[in-house]
Amino acid sequence: MDRNQNFFYDSVYETPEQREEKKRKQRRFFSRMFLALFIYLLCFNLIGTLIIVAAQIFLSVDAYEALANNTAAMVLISSVSQYLLAFPIFLLITRGMDKAEHKEQKKITFGEGVILFAVAELLMFIGNLIGTILNTTIGVFLNKMPENGVEEIVENTPVWLIFIVMVVLAPIVEEIIFRKVMIDRLSIYGDRAAIIFSAVAFGFMHGNLYQFFYAALLGALLGYVYTSTRNVKYTIALHAVINFFGSIVVLGVTKVGDFVRLFTENTDIIALVEDIMTSAYSTFQMGLVVAGAIALIYRHRRREIQVSADTEIYIPTPDLIKCGVLNVGSILFILISVAFMILNLF
Repeated sequence: MDRNQNFFYDSVYETPEQREEKKRKQRRFFSRMFLALFIYLLCFNLIGTLIIVAAQIFLSVDAYEALANNTAAMVLISSVSQYLLAFPIFLLITRGMDKAEHKEQKKITFGEGVILFAVAELLMFIGNLIGTILNTTIGVFLNKMPENGVEEIVENTPVWLIFIVMVVLAPIVEEIIFRKVMIDRLSIYGDRAAIIFSAVAFGFMHGNLYQFFYAALLGALLGYVYTSTRNVKYTIALHAVINFFGSIVVLGVTKVGDFVRLFTENTDIIALVEDIMTSAYSTFQMGLVVAGAIALIYRHRRREIQVSADTEIYIPTPDLIKCGVLNVGSILFILISVAFMILNLF
């Protein structure tokens, strides 16, 4: 696909009015995509809220309080609202939108998958560091440290439910939304633009500053993997492995003391095992971060990290940003995402 195949501006046959109409058309295209994300985000929060309100009305006071204080129940309500009810609405809104024509490209071997996992750990380490510093700085000014809701959920939710939600449902649904649907459609403006827009949207979707930066960086990597393979099963698998290590494995490390107590009540032995497991996992993570950095530098120097520059519709970068950001759908999506970020701070 040659960038001049459907060139946006320089056709001598187009009048200024026709060019402006094309701009409006592209703006409407972006608006529909981000409006779908806005409605998805709004719907699953609204549906979850309605379920809780209904419970408050029909349940006794004691039963409602028990439900409201049950983290697992709240996770279950949120998951049903998001993955089973709001997700089909998103697919319905984006159905029929123009998308780029791409065939499946390269396959990923197990070894390449391990390298990608290490790079993902590096990017998440960097993003998490930025998010932590920013949240700490904001906490100093607010005299109240913002809470990391993900850690609380993982610590207070049964392992089986964490596995279903974070290792199975979240990777499948999120990869279909942000990689399969978004990138397939936004790639008409080029893979680079599609990766950036989908990655930033992925960061915003998480709704808090703790996760925004590492989710956006991870989204960029997953977008690169998807545009390289055009097969969403690879990004789902990588996403699932990342979430598995970030939830199930971390939970196992933090709860190892409870397991040791089944065999001994000696607090010194329990503390020793906990320290060993924590140190071992921290060393493992830092090893992955270092390996990811080495792999990223090595591949960059060998120019192995390539993103196709082909476009079906070419728009100069400044105008592409305007079309992608300055539209009703994008503005609504950004506003609701920022609103959730602000609420999370308090």
